[in-house]
Amino acid sequence: MIKKIGKFIIGFRFAIILFIVIAIYSIIGTVIPQGATKDFYLHNYEGFGNIILLLQFNRVYSSIIYRTILFLFLVNITGCTIKLLPSQIARMKDDYFQAPSKNAENIWDEKYDTEEFRNILQKKGFKIYNTEKGYKAAKNRIGVLGPSVTHLGIIIILLGSFIGNVFAYEGFVNLLPGESTTFAEQGFILKLDDFYLGFRDDGSTEQYYSELRIIEEGKEVEKKKIWVNNPLKYKGINFYQSSYGWISDLSIKDKEGNLLEKTRLRNNEYFFYQPNHLTVYLYGFYPNFAIDHSGQPVSMNEQKNHPHYAVVLYEFNNYVDSFITSPGEPIYYEDLEISFEDSTLYTGITYRRDFGYYFVLIGCLFMFLGLFLSFYFYPRFIIVDEETILPATKQNLWGYTMQLKNLLSSTIKQ
Repeated sequence: MIKKIGKFIIGFRFAIILFIVIAIYSIIGTVIPQGATKDFYLHNYEGFGNIILLLQFNRVYSSIIYRTILFLFLVNITGCTIKLLPSQIARMKDDYFQAPSKNAENIWDEKYDTEEFRNILQKKGFKIYNTEKGYKAAKNRIGVLGPSVTHLGIIIILLGSFIGNVFAYEGFVNLLPGESTTFAEQGFILKLDDFYLGFRDDGSTEQYYSELRIIEEGKEVEKKKIWVNNPLKYKGINFYQSSYGWISDLSIKDKEGNLLEKTRLRNNEYFFYQPNHLTVYLYGFYPNFAIDHSGQPVSMNEQKNHPHYAVVLYEFNNYVDSFITSPGEPIYYEDLEISFEDSTLYTGITYRRDFGYYFVLIGCLFMFLGLFLSFYFYPRFIIVDEETILPATKQNLWGYTMQLKNLLSSTIKQ
């Protein structure tokens, strides 16, 4: 029973199953926003929110399930490689010679000089083995290791991914211009001086930029403007421009105009005002407001040409009403005056120090080497006997046969 389980774990079928599961998890990690708050999933996915949290779909790539799948795939491909390696090493030895396939074409012709052909083969790197009636030749025996070298590269990449997944130092921070965050362990402060968008001629967003500073012991030690695919790197930590959004100023006043509450909300966030058991839900801020064909609010672009807010009120968790308001326009409810005054862009910075980076780099090199051995350095054999010249190879037999015919054409007897 244990042997059967072991064979299954290192078998091809299990590898296919793991491939499919990894693909499904990758799709889930793409479709479902990662790293948001618990309330975000409970509110936006209703009945599925608890399932998402239970199965850790809110952090797919760092979940226990995903790490277990990676580990099993690592075991699978390692076991498969170890299983194949002895037979591959045996095929590298001189006493192994591949038999021609049934489809192999006998390219012998009496007009060819087989001794001259022997000399040409030697010059081309073939090793010659004399036989009773002629000779055999072999080249690129090391090519049999191509699949194992490729597997080794994948193993190193998976190992690097696993190490990076488990031990990487990473996180995410939202910052408004002028705000900063402290990296106490590394002894420096990351400060956002400014954040702004770049627009195309048609008004669509082309790029978003964060102007960052690194402050260490009260002194500026690094300054850089980053954008997508152009990170800041300091003390081994990469800071990536990953997202942006709007944060809006909410004010709640009494009927005399006295300020009761003031806070800030992002899109799809809510504020609970305890005295009236009132929930103010900011459905969205639309900097260039319009209504689409289905009657839903949209923003034509991210330029603040026609700003509006979509707001929903709930009392005791019961729906009250929905509103579309402009900045500063009050919503009157009982004795309260509710308004959104203005909105400001904030940046989303992802930071990461990946300990598995060099493993992945080395693994890629091994993988490319393995593919090169498999497709360009594959083993080639040839048998030359009386009235027989038979090529033998497991890859591209037709192409190999044509190469030998070209070589033979230069040995035609005069």
